[in-house]
Amino acid sequence: MRQSETSSLTPSGVSKPRSSSWRYVLLLLLFLVALALRVGLAVHFPSVPHPDEIFQTQEPAHRLAYGYGVIYWEWRQGVRSWVFPAFLAGVMRATDWTGAGSSGYLRGIVVVLSAISLVAVWFGFAWAKRASGIEAAIIAAGACATWWELLYFAPRALTEVIAGHILLPGLYLGIYGEKLEERKRFFLAGLFCGLAMSLRIQLAPAVAFAALYFCRTNWRKRSPAVAAGLLLPVLAFGLVDAFTWSYPFQSFFLYFWVNVVKGRAAIYGTAPWSWYAYMLAKHFGPILILALMGVRRSPFLGWIAFFILAPLSIIGHKEIRFLYPLVPIVITLAAIGIVRIAAELNAWIKSPLSPRSIVFTGLAFCVITSGFVGSQFSGWYELPTVVRAFDKLSQDSTLCGVGLYWAVFSGGYTHLHQKVPMIVIPEGVRLTGETASFNALFTKRDPINAINAKDGFKLEECWSGGGCLYRRPGSCAPPPQGGEINAFLQRRGE
Repeated sequence: MRQSETSSLTPSGVSKPRSSSWRYVLLLLLFLVALALRVGLAVHFPSVPHPDEIFQTQEPAHRLAYGYGVIYWEWRQGVRSWVFPAFLAGVMRATDWTGAGSSGYLRGIVVVLSAISLVAVWFGFAWAKRASGIEAAIIAAGACATWWELLYFAPRALTEVIAGHILLPGLYLGIYGEKLEERKRFFLAGLFCGLAMSLRIQLAPAVAFAALYFCRTNWRKRSPAVAAGLLLPVLAFGLVDAFTWSYPFQSFFLYFWVNVVKGRAAIYGTAPWSWYAYMLAKHFGPILILALMGVRRSPFLGWIAFFILAPLSIIGHKEIRFLYPLVPIVITLAAIGIVRIAAELNAWIKSPLSPRSIVFTGLAFCVITSGFVGSQFSGWYELPTVVRAFDKLSQDSTLCGVGLYWAVFSGGYTHLHQKVPMIVIPEGVRLTGETASFNALFTKRDPINAINAKDGFKLEECWSGGGCLYRRPGSCAPPPQGGEINAFLQRRGE
């Protein structure tokens, strides 16, 4: 049943104000709550869920913006696209003035990516309203504003996160965007879906299904607009590869060839095909059951979820963050499922639940479930101690070199933001004269057996996570040949 702007809260007959402006006020409040939670948690409880957040996106962005950075194997071989790092480089340059050291642009990235993530709140509201009414819309938007994984990952500079957000408007416009002129609507739907796929090629099966679904009722008229929208960002990414690497679409081809055909991704661990299903149940709890119930009212979203999940399940290397594009979809389907249960319950009881009771109960259930499930993953708000040390050193004008016993989980120049040598010290190696090349040393353990007292290093700070920062006064000598981090990584093929 289609609702008008002057109808009651739901078709149940409960009266409400004739104006619909309260909906926009409520949505604005949910936007503000969502933004405050995302930015507040990221700033006050900083963390790094995976090194890729630094070395695959922010570190190349730092190289673009400031001319130096750590280079991992993907960026030596041309396996990644420069499009997203270029966007982040612009954010860095635009916001670095807002704080000392690296703090300004790191906070700027958090704010910008958190603002983009509000599309999930809008999507939950808009999609659920069209599929199941205003109660489902409020529950979906409120849950998307507060769900723990959305709060945690939304500010992250990860391609699966930004692609997941960009995909949502494309899905909505392709199904419910009839207020726009048809060709414009389907061009924009294709554009958003194509951009999401270009950022995250793993979304290609879901995007292909969506494009076919959009055109199914009027193939001749809709398919040219959808195809044009899809191809525009794909061609743009291909051109960027042609200018920044060796040939068009190099990053697409090499990413698939190196990680899937050659199996490089399997080096970082594999899991059986059923692992994602288990993790979805663990990360969503009863919300997943409600989402399955919501699929009946919105089968299209159910198919999109399937075409996101199935290809990832086939690939051996698995990480829970890869499923991020599923999260707002599952939450929206769960809100629809809650309202469906309420409607069926109202058909059996003498005193039906009021729309406000349904909204309050459904939203409270989602928030409580989010808090409980999120509390089981305590590591999600911990910042690696080496990143804390680098954030501190970024504001130290006396720094002239950094020694590291811990390379992979360093904060890179993204967090150090000082153009000084970064020297990696292999585990178990006793230092002799190399200490002259740096005046700051980060180690996972007491380095008393690695350096001599005459080197002049004194403990400055240790963190509960297991790392310590040592400093010495004075200047630094040039680093030994091949001693800097990029040479070290190249020798090791990392």
